[in-house]
Amino acid sequence: MDAAAHEITPPEGAPVKDLDVRPLLAAGTEPFGAIMEAVETLGQGEVLVLRAPFDPRPLHNVLGKRGFAKVSRELAPDDWEVRYWRPEVLLDVRGLEPPEPMERTLAALEELPAGAVLLHVNDRVPAFLLPELDDRGFTYTIDRDDRGVLVRITAGAPS
Repeated sequence: MDAAAHEITPPEGAPVKDLDVRPLLAAGTEPFGAIMEAVETLGQGEVLVLRAPFDPRPLHNVLGKRGFAKVSRELAPDDWEVRYWRPEVLLDVRGLEPPEPMERTLAALEELPAGAVLLHVNDRVPAFLLPELDDRGFTYTIDRDDRGVLVRITAGAPS
């Protein structure tokens, strides 16, 4: 579903990285490199807060193809704030019998944009899924919380 089709917001309380490109633009410097450097250093769950003199719509497209969601708002004339973050797509496979959790996960990953994160919630560590993820170039982390085993799977960077 297109992020613009419904109201989305960054995760509450997420750590932020601020980048104000207004001084760069005022000095005649192209800010794209600084923006992409800030994006590349974002950790999982972090939000980039970009300040610009306009709503950077072409940047929305570039980062959208890399799996980022965004919300923008005009603070004043020539002062926009745009927040970019990688949303997590939740896939709860608890209670399903093998091979259904793996099949659902691999199907969901086919639709996942590069850079986006699939949060796979399971009753147990998906031992047979992990080699498949490795073979297909996905990165992942495994954690536990009160829901069970959490596997955060990240699609590879776009080419």
